[in-house]
Amino acid sequence: MTDDLLLGIDIGTTNIKALVFDARGVNLSAASIATPTERPQPGWAEHDPQALWESVVSVIRRALAPVDDPRRVRGLAVASVGEAGVLINPRGEAVTPIIAWYDRRTAPYVQRWNAQDDPLETFRLTGMLPVPIYGIFKLQWLRDHAPEGYAAATTWLHVADYIAFRLCGARTTDYSLASRSMLFDLRARRWSNVLIDRAGLRGDLLPEPVASGTRIGVVTSEAAAETGLAPGTVVGTGGHDHVCGALAADVRRVGDCLDSMGTAEAAFLPLDNVPLDERLFIANVSSWTHVTFGAHVARDRYYVMDGLFSSGAAVEWMRGLAAPGAPLHEAAAEVESLAESAPPGSLGVLFLPHLTAGERGAFVGLTASSGRAALARAVYEGLAFEWRHMLDNIEVMLGLRARTIRAIGGGTRLPVWLGIKAHVLGRPIQVLDMDESVALGAALLGGIAAGVYCSEDEAVGALQVHGRTVEPDKALRARYERIYREAFLRLAPALAPVHTALNELERS
Repeated sequence: MTDDLLLGIDIGTTNIKALVFDARGVNLSAASIATPTERPQPGWAEHDPQALWESVVSVIRRALAPVDDPRRVRGLAVASVGEAGVLINPRGEAVTPIIAWYDRRTAPYVQRWNAQDDPLETFRLTGMLPVPIYGIFKLQWLRDHAPEGYAAATTWLHVADYIAFRLCGARTTDYSLASRSMLFDLRARRWSNVLIDRAGLRGDLLPEPVASGTRIGVVTSEAAAETGLAPGTVVGTGGHDHVCGALAADVRRVGDCLDSMGTAEAAFLPLDNVPLDERLFIANVSSWTHVTFGAHVARDRYYVMDGLFSSGAAVEWMRGLAAPGAPLHEAAAEVESLAESAPPGSLGVLFLPHLTAGERGAFVGLTASSGRAALARAVYEGLAFEWRHMLDNIEVMLGLRARTIRAIGGGTRLPVWLGIKAHVLGRPIQVLDMDESVALGAALLGGIAAGVYCSEDEAVGALQVHGRTVEPDKALRARYERIYREAFLRLAPALAPVHTALNELERS
């Protein structure tokens, strides 16, 4: 096992990455490229499937460049965003673009679904409340607006599935990605014929769902010639990016909690089972957050998760305001410095961090004293308040409390943000020295598929992971508790009618 190498591919909202690891999880080489994205209309976002594949080919080739013999790469798997997919025909050709996970063109289909369907039944089957990002609504949109492609298609593949297909020819998906479609019977772990029929979709388009880490094929000679991988390299099923990151962080058991701090941010807690009952449904509908349940990439496990779509995106937006045109590292340092220089509470400014996926955010409490520093800190505080609200909501719903909170992702490189979050939570945060946990989780699944590891326990146990703990300050914890309870929790409900009016005015 000491000479074995593994490849993890991470197809994210912002970047596509390929990383080579040894069997202990040590990163030996890496490559990254911007995710090719087109915006044909306001509010739309798409990926050209061929451009996506060519980007993956590029990062694999660059990541393999330092490897003396590509045959040392025993296995690989792909992690990706969760709700985007592509229709392919019998020859394996893409017949539609990939609608980005955050694209909102499908909103009318959600309204139609809610008018005709019993949302409790949908929740009991899938663990989801209808929102525009899910695969079910993208398929309905393609059926109606790309009828030729829909008719010619034989398979719907999520982004990770599509790249695996291009590598080895297998038309499969894993449970974690399937459960982001709102067409998957979560407890039975199979496609729901009830929901497929109700949606008016073709069930034959949906690929066979299998467990993550399943061997589904080997790299073909054609894919090897393009990527530089050795023919015959084992390809395993990967999964949803946040969930692959949870595997690498060993967030697999009840009582663990993952804070995945990327472009979007997730509060993720593993479960042994999924209690999809009426009480939980009512609690979910009554909340302003949106809790979903899904299948973990860990065998026979589930999870509960809530997501903040505009977390890292809000930080990037603030960087653009604070240091327009500056290189990324300089802009990041500028925001950190500004936020650190402002007092806790940001001089009374609150930030509502809802900037993407059709939502609206806000700065509230501005005065003539509100300079760049107060706004920068307010962004960090607003993100921390929102993440705490998601976690509080999950814990109250399920009657549990996270014993440990582990943080991964790009946001962990911002110590001021992490410190504010620990103070707001009033709990310590374990920060793992694991910059590319999603790709590492995918690589572990590739290693399981290839037999490098006999089990998930062996795979996770082999990792050499270091970390640090960010502790809350008692005095700041008390101050932030008051701001959270007395001001922040009232913000979104108070602004909801204003934002509704603005949305209607923008459409008129």
